[in-house]
Amino acid sequence: MKAPQFFEVSDLEKSMSEVQAGIVVPHPQAVDGSIVTQFGYNLFRPDAVGFAPLMDVTVGPDYEIGPGDRIILNVWGGVEAISELEVNRSGEIVLPRVGAVKVWGTSFGNLPSLIKSQLSKVFKGFDLNVTMGKLRMIKIYVVGEVRGPGDYNISSLSTLINALSAAGGPTKKGSLRNIQVRRRDAPPESVDLYDFFLKGDKSRDIRLRPGDTIFVPSIGRVAAVAGNVRKPAIYELKEEKSLKDLLSLADGIVPSSYLQRVQVLRTEAHDKQIAVDFNLAPNASSKTVEELTAGIAVQDMDFVKIFSIDRTQRNSVRLQGYVLRPGDYALKPGMRVRELIGEDNLKLWEYNADVAVISRLMPPNYSPEKVYINLGKAMAGDPKENIELQEFDTLQVFSRWEMEEMPRVNISGEVQKPGIYRLYENMRLRDLVLEAGNVKNTAFQGNVEITRLKLSKESVSSYSINVNLQEALKENPGANILLEPYDEVQIRKIPNWMDETNKYVNLLGEVKYPGVYAISKGEKLSSVILRAGGFTEKAYLKGARFTRAQVKELQQKRMDEVLSRTEQEIAKKQAELASVATSKEELEATKATLQALMQNTMKLKQAKAEGRISIRISPPEKLKDTPYDIELMGGDALDVPQSVNAVNVFGEVYNPTTVVQLPGKDVSYYLKMAGGPTSNAEEDEMYVIKADGTVVSKQQSTMGIRWDEDGKKWSFGGFLAMGMDAGDTLVVPQDMERIAWMREIKDIAIILGQLALAAGVVLAL
Repeated sequence: MKAPQFFEVSDLEKSMSEVQAGIVVPHPQAVDGSIVTQFGYNLFRPDAVGFAPLMDVTVGPDYEIGPGDRIILNVWGGVEAISELEVNRSGEIVLPRVGAVKVWGTSFGNLPSLIKSQLSKVFKGFDLNVTMGKLRMIKIYVVGEVRGPGDYNISSLSTLINALSAAGGPTKKGSLRNIQVRRRDAPPESVDLYDFFLKGDKSRDIRLRPGDTIFVPSIGRVAAVAGNVRKPAIYELKEEKSLKDLLSLADGIVPSSYLQRVQVLRTEAHDKQIAVDFNLAPNASSKTVEELTAGIAVQDMDFVKIFSIDRTQRNSVRLQGYVLRPGDYALKPGMRVRELIGEDNLKLWEYNADVAVISRLMPPNYSPEKVYINLGKAMAGDPKENIELQEFDTLQVFSRWEMEEMPRVNISGEVQKPGIYRLYENMRLRDLVLEAGNVKNTAFQGNVEITRLKLSKESVSSYSINVNLQEALKENPGANILLEPYDEVQIRKIPNWMDETNKYVNLLGEVKYPGVYAISKGEKLSSVILRAGGFTEKAYLKGARFTRAQVKELQQKRMDEVLSRTEQEIAKKQAELASVATSKEELEATKATLQALMQNTMKLKQAKAEGRISIRISPPEKLKDTPYDIELMGGDALDVPQSVNAVNVFGEVYNPTTVVQLPGKDVSYYLKMAGGPTSNAEEDEMYVIKADGTVVSKQQSTMGIRWDEDGKKWSFGGFLAMGMDAGDTLVVPQDMERIAWMREIKDIAIILGQLALAAGVVLAL
């Protein structure tokens, strides 16, 4: 039971909690765990302090007219008029052509006759109707143990309960049974709200008058009752002196109460707390429960516990598992398994008839025991299996596949839904194919292979069966064979069939008609370029990028393997660092280099292989019949960019930058534009990454002679004299041999540089 949002624990509730539990707890808890609070206070909402006008209350005939009331007068017949008349401070209303008429103190029931008698002095032959308009407001006072004490302007129709609601209701320190209404020149009237809360009796809900004072005194004697009663709560006692009276406030005990032990936790004033148990069971004596409880006195701060009976279900057995109607059944004398189950409960398909289990509690200590029976024989009346049931027995019935391995077959290859399927009785090859969504258009129907197991108690072997799938689908008995457990059916693809994903290549960038193109088997690159209309005038063929999905997979696999080994090698070098460094400077330099290598390793882990193949692209008529006119595969892509008109310079230069590409300018020019090599540069290891993905290193230019691939000739002038095209990148690596131990990690840097090329990333190592 969740407490309301405005629920607060009073000092009395805490005190009762201490009486019950012997310790202070956040909320006083009943025997059954529900919250036991002071009765009646939840009728008043603390968040509703303030007066809400009564708009829908009928004005009764005994209502006394007073100053501020408005009367609506409707006259018809010899004279017709509708007037709204307000009672002035003198208690008078002014009637047309009649004058002032005193109505103060007149009841609403007598008002029409009073007005008619006055009007009859002037008018003849008319009739009238009198109703009340806006009613006057009266001032009353609410004091004592209330949430919002003070003076309130309320409707003249308001009652005691209306006023208490306007003041937020009594606090839990205030009484609900001795609320006093004090009126000038009259003795105080006492109101017991329990009459209203418990019986709905509003006869004592006093109509208030101007100047009335409502006083809420402190709460009187209290007693709590919890557990198996209809209204567990803390009750304020007035004339109640016995347990019978207290239980009457709680609306009586419920049938699930355990009357053999009713406990009263009692506080002996200024001394101690004690517990007293009573036996209220009717069969314990000749007296009734009412007579027994009438003789038990209730004192202030008593806490009465009404415990629950034993909830254990007796004289029953339970049927559960794979049956039509599981649940608890009454245990009849001599009841056996067959009688409990009956015929209807086994109407579910594929129940296990070979085994069922009875869970039984064995005396004297009621330790659990399981008894396994043959359910089929028990239902046939076999006395050995159809055993007699005992109290608390639980009979478990299993489905067939809870106790047996379900026979299955597997189908793979060219079907809509390949996978493992249950083998049904008399299931044939055609049935399995249809179960798997039928064959695809790519299926080869001339031959299907079935792998079958040959089982014995000592060994297992397999052998193949080949049948004609097309004949099997036509239900030819010779091909549409019966399947056996563990059969593996493999439906092959038609030879030379290309998957949907292998039929297309993608042309991007500066081709006249970029897009996705379907290819035929053996079609070459030049053919697709011609179909795409050739290249545009802006195409920069040296920067063309050709990628292949299969190459990308192989590159990525190699990258992952090498990066994993490299990461371990760097971690090993970092661990050895302190023991091999010969000076503090060498230690710091090597540490920084290893950290940079680890960062580059992390960067390469995030990068993915491009799958790029370095080829030299030329117009399709020139590309045809050259080694670069390669046969296309599904997933290939050719991206032809515009010229970037720039050259990149990275690595150990004073200003790594991108420089405008100028015709005829060589490596030395671009190196100079970047400020030249730094003191940490390894000038002999410089290399150029060409726009087509190939690499030219300084090591390839020996003795000032190098091979010019574009011109197919030897050129003089060495590496620095080599011309650079738009999109080329010059990389100046770091000199790692300045410190002796650096030579051991130089290989790591070279490997990372190679992996970077595969991922299209430049690492100036």
